[in-house]
Amino acid sequence: MLNPFERLKIPPKVNETIKSMLNRLPKIAGSSVKDREIRRLNEYYERVKKYYTFVEQFPRIEELHPFYLESIKIITDVDKLKICLSITRKASMISMRILKKYVNQIRKSPEEVANKLMRQAFGRVSSILRNSSECIDSVINIATELKKIRTIDPTLPTIIVAGPPNVGKSTLVTKISTAKPEIANYPFTTKEIHVGHVILDLLRIQVIDTPGILDRPENERNKIERKAINAIRNLNGIVLFMFDTSISSVLSIESQIELFKEVKSMNKIIIPVINKIDERYEEYYKRIVNFLQSEGVTKWYEISAEKGTGLDKLKEELFSLILRGNINDISRN
Repeated sequence: MLNPFERLKIPPKVNETIKSMLNRLPKIAGSSVKDREIRRLNEYYERVKKYYTFVEQFPRIEELHPFYLESIKIITDVDKLKICLSITRKASMISMRILKKYVNQIRKSPEEVANKLMRQAFGRVSSILRNSSECIDSVINIATELKKIRTIDPTLPTIIVAGPPNVGKSTLVTKISTAKPEIANYPFTTKEIHVGHVILDLLRIQVIDTPGILDRPENERNKIERKAINAIRNLNGIVLFMFDTSISSVLSIESQIELFKEVKSMNKIIIPVINKIDERYEEYYKRIVNFLQSEGVTKWYEISAEKGTGLDKLKEELFSLILRGNINDISRN
């Protein structure tokens, strides 16, 4: 399954279309004055038609997978988007009808009025587009943003790597999949969803690297954090929740625990992973272990994603569960 917006052909913004067409007018010739003006309007028609085609090809919002629907909500208000799509469709249809009407008028009129009619048509259509440009350009901006979303197939077996900022998510994803996200030793390096894949016995497994999340109310989270929550909440699969027990952890142990509880409340299959085990601060480590045990968790993994420590055991268990199709064997608790 492709990103539903991936193949969407995005037209230029309104002012760019009008300016480009104005620059083209002197370069369009014809066998007669009437033929020249008809050619000019026909070219404008084809440019305006791109807006109509764009709206017609825009995925139906009501039919989108919850992940992609939430991706729209992160960017804009859905009702406002629907209104702007309607305005864009209406503006393009009216403009196309006007251009056709004037082409027919030019064919039936004396040659000396052909240029005047062409200018009237050009002015009317340009005015309609400019009056609707706020909506048209808004939809173009939204579609451009949505096209950037990495292709995520909700039907594939999925591993979602989640947790606080700078906990080592991207490093782990690069070690177990084909993904190559940016890695740096500072928080919030990952600003988008990154997707990698693993092929096991002809089975394609999707591995998703999510941006770091802070322990705070959802209405206070920024767009980057909301993208991570969207992946966790709306994609079916196993969540690898990573803890950081090093002295340099971005979030306090209390905040990491609260974040884990939030993810757990989404009724997801969770595998706890304690990363940077070679740098663990004993007090922090014991508090995480005591918490997991108090929650009834009997299995977690201790790794160093950077050095590769513990990764073979984690991958063996993880991929084995997926290959057997028994992901429900992992406790949701």
